[in-house]
Amino acid sequence: MTIEAIDLDYSIGTKVVLSKIELEIHPGKLHVLIGRNGAGKSSLFHMLCGDLTPQQGSVYLDGIEIKKYSKSQLAKIRAVLTQETAITFPISSEEVIGLGRHPHVTDAVRDKDIVQTCLKITDSIEQKEQNYSTLSGGERQKINFGRILAQAWETPPRYIFLDEPVSALDIPNQYKTLNICKHMADQGYAVFMILHDLNLAALYADTITLLHKGKIIKSGRPNEVLTLENLETAFGIKARILNAPEGNFIIPEIIGESI
Repeated sequence: MTIEAIDLDYSIGTKVVLSKIELEIHPGKLHVLIGRNGAGKSSLFHMLCGDLTPQQGSVYLDGIEIKKYSKSQLAKIRAVLTQETAITFPISSEEVIGLGRHPHVTDAVRDKDIVQTCLKITDSIEQKEQNYSTLSGGERQKINFGRILAQAWETPPRYIFLDEPVSALDIPNQYKTLNICKHMADQGYAVFMILHDLNLAALYADTITLLHKGKIIKSGRPNEVLTLENLETAFGIKARILNAPEGNFIIPEIIGESI
């Protein structure tokens, strides 16, 4: 299985959001999408997971246009974590993670075991019976990540889409979450995410795609994408790149007027 985007265009009114996008997502890889606010990342993210239709071009899942899959079929193949998850009714954290099992027809014992495993690996056991609405922002993000894991918890290849999955997390939980994502990719899942932290992207990604003003500047290995020239073009920053055994680290210097 592969998700392939071919010649995607998308506009809102007269504003071009995406132009001539060509991209592939492969099982066994952790793929990170980066770019400035307004670069088109969220629009591309939602097209790749089948929730937004391009005005030109197509997205293919295993050689079939993704729009030809039903919502129930997609829910069994890919799991999507968006930035906002609105739950307005009383529900426990454990039950939220359990929602991820709804697309699958399996026995209740297996589903319960999967939910308990997802609670454990996201360090959320203490919050399992707590009302979701009373959780902190970081706790909610962990619970929703657990829900996505529960949904994807079938034989790979499956696709995991994560829109800024560590934005509300403290440093230890950022690394824990991305370690889990890397492990899932190593097990044969395709993991595609949006990140703003370039150093986390450099540390964890197999592939980085850099989006600027609706176009892909470069897609490839981290050291191929995160160059001084590309950083200045896409982010308007000058930077130093430090080489370390774990990977390259970026130290930015902002271009422009100080406040």
